[in-house]
Amino acid sequence: MAALLSVDAASKRFGGLLANRDVSLAIAPGEIVGLIGPNGAGKTTLFNCITGYMHPDGGRIVFDGREITNTRPESICALGVARTWQVVRAFGRMTVLENVVCGALARTSRIGQARARAGELLEFTELRDRGDAPAATLTLADKKRLEIARALATRPRLLLLDEAMSGLTPLETAAAVRLVRRIHQELGVTICVVEHVMEVVMPLSHRVIVLDYGVKIAEGAPQDVVRDAQVIRAYLGERRAAR
Repeated sequence: MAALLSVDAASKRFGGLLANRDVSLAIAPGEIVGLIGPNGAGKTTLFNCITGYMHPDGGRIVFDGREITNTRPESICALGVARTWQVVRAFGRMTVLENVVCGALARTSRIGQARARAGELLEFTELRDRGDAPAATLTLADKKRLEIARALATRPRLLLLDEAMSGLTPLETAAAVRLVRRIHQELGVTICVVEHVMEVVMPLSHRVIVLDYGVKIAEGAPQDVVRDAQVIRAYLGERRAAR
């Protein structure tokens, strides 16, 4: 099966720091792929390069057979790639509904259609009763749901979730995992999820990719990746890995 997303030897430098170094990966249609690694591993930078918020200094990025390496974010969104942010970026003074309408306007210029789509997604993400509330008044868990709803409003084929569960309680995390599974199963969206909590990302993912210091150090089935010596060292340190 042809890859929906292909990244070929992507590199990104910030001065003397090489945040991504020759990173290559492929995501097939219908997959949930976990992208993991310690803080500073280059995960968000890679998302930024895929979605056009940054341009890689080297390498090539292809979505659905079309090169998007130096394409603008709005054009990449129009092709069917959406993302959430590690730090929530809701429009705080706007209502929850208005935030999602902004996403829906990426696909239609008709405000009525955009509001109808936004209403459907608030129902899907269990935010319907908060639709008239200012986004700034939401709990962290609901703000993260709002980010997901706004991204879904652009009708993506590929959804990139950047720590959509960080900072949540165990109950909120379990609800977020259920939502991600529903997005995959009911909406048919391919997903790449960045998370730090192994107990969350491993059961959720069909395949896991591991970055460390900007380099891909492992890739494979979750049950294989958790036993990889390099992955253990990256997360736990040499002393724990030797036990």
